[in-house]
Parts: sequence; structure tokens; C-alpha cells
Amino acid sequence: MIVPQFIFLLLNSGTDGSWVNQNRLLEFQVTPESGGHIGQDFRVREAVLWLKADIVRKQTTKCRVTDIYVFKVISNRLPESVTLSSKQFDSVTSDPIAVTLNQSNSGWQKIDLTQTVRTWLGETGKDKLRLFVDCSCCSHWRIHLFNEERDGLANPNRPFLVIHTDPNTAKRVRRRAIDCSVDSGNQCCKQRFYVSFKALGWDDWVIAPQGYYANYCRGDCGHHRTPDTFVTYHTHVIEEARKTQHLSGMTPCCAPLKFSSMSLIYYGPESTIIKRDLPKMVVDECGCP
Repeated sequence: MIVPQFIFLLLNSGTDGSWVNQNRLLEFQVTPESGGHIGQDFRVREAVLWLKADIVRKQTTKCRVTDIYVFKVISNRLPESVTLSSKQFDSVTSDPIAVTLNQSNSGWQKIDLTQTVRTWLGETGKDKLRLFVDCSCCSHWRIHLFNEERDGLANPNRPFLVIHTDPNTAKRVRRRAIDCSVDSGNQCCKQRFYVSFKALGWDDWVIAPQGYYANYCRGDCGHHRTPDTFVTYHTHVIEEARKTQHLSGMTPCCAPLKFSSMSLIYYGPESTIIKRDLPKMVVDECGCP
């Protein structure tokens, strides 16, 4: 089994959640559906918050720059809705990250939250990451946080968080498949093979992952086999006919027996973000059918 190389977190939606200074907090939670769970043994290589910001008109304020600030909320005891003074706000938040919006870069913004996410996942008793987003000079921008008309699961512009994990330190599941090695010789086996989306020229529309182990099957199936190793009775009969009648053109092939799906995040029409689970993308097990 190939360990996922990223965890995809969509913004928690619905009426539940906290409001601070009339701003709705962004809440993210790791679930098995997102590609992991709290307490899972993996290393965060990079974590990026994707936030959509569209410019609606030229800047008319006196602000020199337009910065979006993202604060991590460290308090678990905030009421459902609260107004805080500057001093109170500083006591319940930490790790402010600032990103400057540029008029020539309207659209999806990437905010590096690597250290924030590492700290969050290393904390015990906190199953949600809560973020406060502030932009005091954003009157000429539309920041897609909770759009009144599309504040739901179908909203293609709501923020999302992508956590890239280190596959070398992720918890692995014991494999039953025969993997190719220096000792496998010409035996039918699964060859690990990494496909880079950048090398394919797909990095302009694929967001995550940067690539994955697609794998393939190689080796020979011409060795002697016992009846219990055949997947179907048909294959057993054909193999016996091939050997007794010396039919060299019917050589059995080493082929995939088991596949698994892979999640892909990519740009859709009109710069919408799509996350899709694609079936049969990874070869997990090879054999002689």
C-alpha cells in the first residue's frame, strides 16, 4: 500500500463555529476521509493554506500595501461569538503569517502554514485547527471565506489546506505483494516507479500531489506453478494446454492483480479547485493470472 503524500482539508462548513470580532474562524480537522488522522505517525514537509482573493476595483484607500494576516487561535474556551480588545486578541492567538496581495496576482493565494500545522499536529487534545483571517485594507478585494450565497459543501471557492507529508517517515502497512529487488531475478514482481507531474508538464494544472508511485509489473510467468497459484480455473486450463501442446505464442504475462485509488487536487474550469479520488491509479500487487 502506498502511503498518501498529502492530506487535503476542506474548510468545515455549516452554522457551527466561533466568531471573533465579527469574523468567522476558519476550522480544519484531519479525518480518515482527508487522508489521515490526528496522532498518525508522519512528518509534515509543507502545509499550504489556499485562499481565493479576487480584486474588484483599483485601490482607493491610503494603504501602502494590502496584507492578509492569518492567526492561529490557541484558546479552546472562546464563546460562540465574542468581541476582543487588542490585548485580549493577542492572548488567544499566535503565529501570525502575513501575505501581501498584488493586483496582478488576483485569484488563489498560497499561504505557508508549515510551522503552524506542525505545531498543531504535535499538540494533544486539539483535533481542530482554528484560524483567524484579517485584512484591514481589503475593501477593493473580495476574500472568499464564507460567501453568503454559497456557504456550503458545494462552494468551489472556500479555503482549503494541503498538508504534504514525508512518505519516508509515514506509517506503512505490511505488504503481501512481491516487490522487485536485486534478489527477485526474473520472477514476476511489482516494480516501484515514480511519476513526476512536472516532468509530464502537468504542474500548471495539478496542485497536489507533485507526483506519485504508479508502479508497474515486470518479470516472467513461465516458471512451474502449482494449481493453487492460479487466479481462475480458466487460466489453469490454458496454461496446461500451452505446456502440453507447446504453444509458445501463449506465454502468460506478469500483470497487475490489485490496484488502489489516488487523490488528485487540480484546477478546474474558471480556476475552480477540484479534489477527486481516481480509481486504479496505483499498482499494489502483481502476479500471473
